[in-house]
Amino acid sequence: MTKKRSFMNLDVTQQEAENSFSSLDPAQAAEKAGADYDKTKKIITLPFINEEYRVEHPSGIVTTSDDSPASQYLTIIILHYLVTADGTSLTGRWIAYRHLPGGDIYNEPFKKRAIYPFLKTFGENSEQFRKAAAAIGGFEVSMSGISMVIPVLPRVPICFVLWPGDEEIQSSANILFDEAAASYLPTEDYAHLPAIVNGVMKKYPG
Repeated sequence: MTKKRSFMNLDVTQQEAENSFSSLDPAQAAEKAGADYDKTKKIITLPFINEEYRVEHPSGIVTTSDDSPASQYLTIIILHYLVTADGTSLTGRWIAYRHLPGGDIYNEPFKKRAIYPFLKTFGENSEQFRKAAAAIGGFEVSMSGISMVIPVLPRVPICFVLWPGDEEIQSSANILFDEAAASYLPTEDYAHLPAIVNGVMKKYPG
């Protein structure tokens, strides 16, 4: 997909994503995305955080494992993922949002949409953050602060980093992406994903 996408008009964005998805070879798309494809049913199955989703080809209809329709936001992101995925290996090296293609232009809105809400939720409770992240499949890595990697999609991990404060220093946070992130989603989608993950983590009590 080469057109600029915008979440301002979700209906148009979804239609464009469905059109692009319909033209794909579903078996190849699934392989590049690290997903499963049922040739008989023409359905791609992939996890999104702690849920499993099914994508019908060529319609692009996305449903949960119990056949409930996915939200429009998730439908768009999942379709973008399947369309964008090129099979590039993840590097294990983490970069900030501003280092994604065009990310420097939208870095301040990203902070307001993603980092500040995460900090508001868990800034004063690092143990709750650890437990909530682990509850949805996250695992801690050896980095500065408390760093939890959440496998959001098969090849889209996101690293949430929290530096707890004390009486003298306020808590701070960052959200990082694999260096190969642009091979799996457009930059704008990475501005929305952390808020979705944060919303899921908030459901888990400390």
